[in-house]
Amino acid sequence: MRPELLELARAAGLEPSYTGWKGESVTASDEALLAVLRSLGIPVDAVDRLDAAWAEIERRRWDELVPPVVVAWDDAPLAVPLRVAAEDDGAWELEVTTEHGHVHRSSGRLHDLPAGGHEHPPGLGRRAHCVRTAMMSLGGEHGYHTLRWQVRGARGESHVIASPTRAWGAPGDVPRRWGVFAPLYAVRAPSTGATGDLGALRALFEEVQARGGHYVATLPMLAAFLEEPCQPSPYAPASRLFWNELYLDVESDALGDPDDDPFARPDVTSIRERLAALPLVDYRAQYAWRRALLDEVAAYQWRSPLVRAAVELRAQASALADYAVFRAIGEAQRAPWHAWPAALRDGVPYVASLDDVPAGVDRARVRTHAWAQWRMGAQLGELKLDFGDAGGLYLDLPVGVSRDAYEVWRHRELFLLDLSAGAPPDALFVGGQDWGLPPLDPRALRATGYRYLVDCVRHHMDRASMLRIDHVMGLHRLYCVPRGFAATDGVYVRYRPEEIYAVFALESHRNHCALAGEDLGTVPDEVRPAMRRHGVANLFVGQFAMPGRPGEAMAVPAADHVASLNTHDTPTFAGYWRGADIDDKRALGLIDDAQAAAEHEGRAGTRAVLAGRAVAAADDDEACVAAMTACQQRLAESPAHMVLVTMEDLWLEPAPQNVPGTSDERPNWRRPWSRSFEEVLTDPMIAAALSDVASRREG
Repeated sequence: MRPELLELARAAGLEPSYTGWKGESVTASDEALLAVLRSLGIPVDAVDRLDAAWAEIERRRWDELVPPVVVAWDDAPLAVPLRVAAEDDGAWELEVTTEHGHVHRSSGRLHDLPAGGHEHPPGLGRRAHCVRTAMMSLGGEHGYHTLRWQVRGARGESHVIASPTRAWGAPGDVPRRWGVFAPLYAVRAPSTGATGDLGALRALFEEVQARGGHYVATLPMLAAFLEEPCQPSPYAPASRLFWNELYLDVESDALGDPDDDPFARPDVTSIRERLAALPLVDYRAQYAWRRALLDEVAAYQWRSPLVRAAVELRAQASALADYAVFRAIGEAQRAPWHAWPAALRDGVPYVASLDDVPAGVDRARVRTHAWAQWRMGAQLGELKLDFGDAGGLYLDLPVGVSRDAYEVWRHRELFLLDLSAGAPPDALFVGGQDWGLPPLDPRALRATGYRYLVDCVRHHMDRASMLRIDHVMGLHRLYCVPRGFAATDGVYVRYRPEEIYAVFALESHRNHCALAGEDLGTVPDEVRPAMRRHGVANLFVGQFAMPGRPGEAMAVPAADHVASLNTHDTPTFAGYWRGADIDDKRALGLIDDAQAAAEHEGRAGTRAVLAGRAVAAADDDEACVAAMTACQQRLAESPAHMVLVTMEDLWLEPAPQNVPGTSDERPNWRRPWSRSFEEVLTDPMIAAALSDVASRREG
């Protein structure tokens, strides 16, 4: 490892070294660093030829007299850093135009501004920079503003994000709350075949709120490819800007004529019954069945001028028309956009209106997608309106999108297509993780004032009452694996966390949506203090805090935690109790027989402590229920900001929804509840368990 390369990597925004899960220092290889530097647009081809790379970094520094993004917190004045040479003098002028058209100006001479010290860019013969800071008032107006500046005779524009420091509904600002977790695809609802829909979600909301609950948490409900290619993972969506129409409560959109109800037709009923009887969700078959109904209902409703006008209005305010065209092309090609003919892959102009659908694109397909997105937004909006006063929908924002996603096709310049986001090796994944998601380019993202991120966050918060930020560490840095490299050979790419927190906090207040961050795994020291500073709740997972010795008890979450016994990436409580996750790791070859035996011995000790006796058998369901209830009660009585009850724990579901690090090896994201929705809603034991949580939370 050459020190010059490490120095260059840091100057380019990389972290070439990090602390691994065992506490050891891990440094990326020269080859991985060179590959990531090239992906960031730094011209470097060998360790001993770095002059061109340094020249590019210096050019970028000197081109950035004023940062592309400046943040103003709360009602404090805006501090604008001006990067100039130490000897530079001359006039400077700043003009901020706010979202509402108010104009604020400030001006002066460079030598009259305080200097924040000199920056000496590393490398050969680099000039020193002096950062001087100009201050100006924005009158306390929060929002996304435009800064026009003149410095040293140069002119330019930057983006201003003026935001509250803390998110709305932050820990300590609202009473303790609770809710339930239920993956919507797993809900066996009678009207939808094998997957739930927004009608089932509404029914679950009613049950939870009737018992004093506040939230229903579910996995991402974002757009997905469910034909060719078929990518059902909610964490590799087809877009973070649009919803998955599989969950639309299409049956509530009547056709007007009771005698022509498609849901009552024998062919529709028989398909629904067949799909509901399958042991796993068949996404292709499920989507094909529901898509035919969507096409029929959309065509009927499209006859209404009011519907057409409403959908067109939605299209003009977003990328809806362009997205609908993208999906229509993909369905016709039956392939991801990388495999489309060049004219479609690279030559389709942006479609701003449904009246501008390109020739050759199926307008009926475009119409269905546009109508379905409009209705999904409307139904989710009704849920927030009806249930959002003291809680509502707890949604999950994935860390990225599929490489085949809409926004990668349309906005390739925002993504680092030669890299994949992932995670470094840890105790569960000694080989590291490569999620296959193209990371966002931090420089391109800043240049646009985080417009894409704003749209993603707003899309969720407009409909959710609490938002979980998946892999919140990615706001600070993201582990990126170059194409062709092993997941153990990744490099951390740095982002600007304070600018990104400003987006989340501002949108949180505008949409009355609280924030939580998934901070499990390798967490840099600065992440949790930043979360506390900005009112973002941490996660507490009881399964990771179980007692190991007699006399111990499960640890108690703090007041800034969203607490649960498990997550969608861990075994259920019954699976944990029985050691099913240990057996699964052995079956997958992640541990050997000796390791499995040692882990089973440790798990037996935990069972004994939880059961309060020397031996507690893994197949003792009565002891499992008692232990699960006691642990859930401990969470409910804790000072935690919010407590989530995993619905499947209440009937001792043994199988997990997802086994991280697997794809075809396990039926991830495809396992429906083993009990029907009606059984769940009418089970007195489940009702009693939820009521008990409610009373302990209130107490």
